[in-house]
Amino acid sequence: MAEEISFTQEQLDEAISNAKNEWIKNELNPIIAERDDLLQFKPKELSDDEKAFQQKQQELFDKEVSLTLKENGLEQFADVIKVGDSEELKTVIDSLTGIVNQIKIDNGYVPNDHKQQNEYDVFASKKDTQGMIATKLSKLFG
Repeated sequence: MAEEISFTQEQLDEAISNAKNEWIKNELNPIIAERDDLLQFKPKELSDDEKAFQQKQQELFDKEVSLTLKENGLEQFADVIKVGDSEELKTVIDSLTGIVNQIKIDNGYVPNDHKQQNEYDVFASKKDTQGMIATKLSKLFG
């Protein structure tokens, strides 16, 4: 049979302590060092004044977007347009203006059967029956 190995309480405490210290040295300390290195990249918390300032800037930019859309007759697109800066806003405004103008052209009145009136129709619009009859007879005889 297997022999029993007995340890004293001191030996057990020392073995546990050694294992704990080795784990701290080999596992925990590198993780803590890596965490500390990464903490330098964490964004700092903004103060209340900085948050208020950013809020005011965003409100001002939103008003600029709204005003620019209104100037170009595109205020219906205010809910759809989400831009980050003035350059992007200008690009979007130019694109939308071009699209809206093209839609206006496409939906404009285009006559379907625009043809020149013949001589008979001219006399008919003037209610000149003699001219109408003369036109018909000239086609028959001539």
